[in-house]
Amino acid sequence: MENLSDLVSSQKGGLQKLVEKIPGIKGYQKLEDRRDTDKIVRENIAQRFNEQWGRISAIEKDLAKGSGIVYLSDLESAALKIRQFADRIKTAAYGYAGLFDAVKVDDIALQQMYDYDLYLFDLADAVKKSIDKVEDSVAANDGIDAAIKDLNKTAQECITALDRRAEVKLGTQNL
Repeated sequence: MENLSDLVSSQKGGLQKLVEKIPGIKGYQKLEDRRDTDKIVRENIAQRFNEQWGRISAIEKDLAKGSGIVYLSDLESAALKIRQFADRIKTAAYGYAGLFDAVKVDDIALQQMYDYDLYLFDLADAVKKSIDKVEDSVAANDGIDAAIKDLNKTAQECITALDRRAEVKLGTQNL
């Protein structure tokens, strides 16, 4: 996450650098940089989950064509969780507290949120692998039920992790 923060900071123009010379503005600008970094991270995570959601739609079409209609309800359940996750992470609260925010995020909580974000990237990979298993099972017409159950479990883990991230911001949960 620090590399992305450095990238955001390095993209500043001359006017922004000049404004930072004014006392009190630099700290505020750091908060804005955190906000921009957090937005980029969340959008990237959401994009990864949306890609996987699209893959599930293709699998559902394949199942509907054959004798896999019995699996559609469970697969749709996983798809809804993944879609809900992507929508929620994209609109999640920023990873810092503004000047007038009721809940302030200290550096420890901010680091915990970054750790959760890294974990969410790992979960995106786990969802991809679970969907790979579902695709392979559908192609082999074997083990479809178990693969979909695994995908549902992984999708629920994503929702739970996002809930915990929100609790860290509110100060009600630690890693």
